Amino acid sequence: MEKIRLNQLPLSLKWAITAFLFLTSLAFGVAVWQSFERYELNHEKTSQYYLGDPAEGESAIPKPLGHLVSVTHVHSFTMPLVFLAVWIGLQGTPLASRWKVVICLGGFLSILTYNTAPYVVRYYSAHSAFLFTVGGIGLFLFFFWPAGAILYETWRGFKD
Repeated sequence: MEKIRLNQLPLSLKWAITAFLFLTSLAFGVAVWQSFERYELNHEKTSQYYLGDPAEGESAIPKPLGHLVSVTHVHSFTMPLVFLAVWIGLQGTPLASRWKVVICLGGFLSILTYNTAPYVVRYYSAHSAFLFTVGGIGLFLFFFWPAGAILYETWRGFKD
């Protein structure tokens, strides 16, 4: 079976891949912006967001389970779909198979960490807010590293 190389695809598909990666990169940027607006990328403020802050009065109550489930529901569907598209695109690059596995496992663990972090903070320990940072850094690395490789292969092509 002949391997597919992204740099040999029709121009229209190259632009579709580029547009997808650009738009999902913007979505990552909006997610970081939202995190900054919500908790200023601060572990203490993240814990306060999920646990409530008595200094804020009655309006800052702990996030109920229903809130966590609704946020997790959306992220549990969208994140894997975005990463699946990247993982499939990665198959069209000459990157070694073991690195592709590392990228897939890293993305999987990052999604899992990021999506479980609200529950751990809310129901286990406020000191677990660092899981958002760990998961977020993983999401960033395991999206942008392969996305960059995909774009390079699409437009320039790696030498075998």
